[in-house]
Amino acid sequence: MKFVITGEQRAALMPDLMPRMRADENALEGAYYPIVSLYYDNATRDCYWEKMEGVPSRRKMRVRVYGNLEGNMPPTSFLEVKHKCDGRGVKRRVRVSLEECLRLANGEPPTKPLSVPDQRTVEEVHAMVRERGFVPTCCMRYDRLAYADRDPKSDLRVTFDTGIAYRMDNLIPIPDDRRFTNYLLPEGYSVMEVKVTGAVPFWMTTMVGEHGCILQGHSKYSNALEDGDPVLHRMLGGKKIKHHYGLTPHSLPATMTDSTRSTAAPLAAAS
Repeated sequence: MKFVITGEQRAALMPDLMPRMRADENALEGAYYPIVSLYYDNATRDCYWEKMEGVPSRRKMRVRVYGNLEGNMPPTSFLEVKHKCDGRGVKRRVRVSLEECLRLANGEPPTKPLSVPDQRTVEEVHAMVRERGFVPTCCMRYDRLAYADRDPKSDLRVTFDTGIAYRMDNLIPIPDDRRFTNYLLPEGYSVMEVKVTGAVPFWMTTMVGEHGCILQGHSKYSNALEDGDPVLHRMLGGKKIKHHYGLTPHSLPATMTDSTRSTAAPLAAAS
């Protein structure tokens, strides 16, 4: 479950949340770590349109880098396939060096033997590159605060992502890269995500309701494209989609139809 919340809402949530949560074991002191991601798509922006159209089984491909070069959280890189199927999300990923991630995401063979599951994920990536023409499209960066349930029997996690930024050029990710100038959310806002297998605890649903948090979909990649991707802007007839964070769920304009996509796609491909 995702919520776009204000700084005031987050400050009010924390005293109620922290007695039940602890810093995630993968985070630094203060539950913090930076994330830099390179997203892949094709000339007709299939990943974007599949989400907008609610395709029940869809895949997103990215290279993700955690950590930094100077802190006590060494950089860690993954080649990832994020698969959404009938409302459930599954993430398959291969942990290799950043250089190797970029090679594999370019359709090149691995330089070292991989485990059977990792090899299957790489083959899935190569099929997306070969058959669907996936190439680097958008680089993103944000800061994450990550918490886990104190109850060892629970897999509940709560994360807050702030400073969400993107660029459509310089598509080479580096750890804790700060060379971004395009930000998606107003100052002080964050994306809160509640992640759990099965039912959300009653105390959590009660808490978010008491603090006025509104459940809504929020795709960082899709929002970045809507904000700054010239290819998508041509497909939309030069219009940007307005976002009303924390007020109404994200949606396409009522005038957007399948015919708009089909007629705009050849132009995007030609560009």
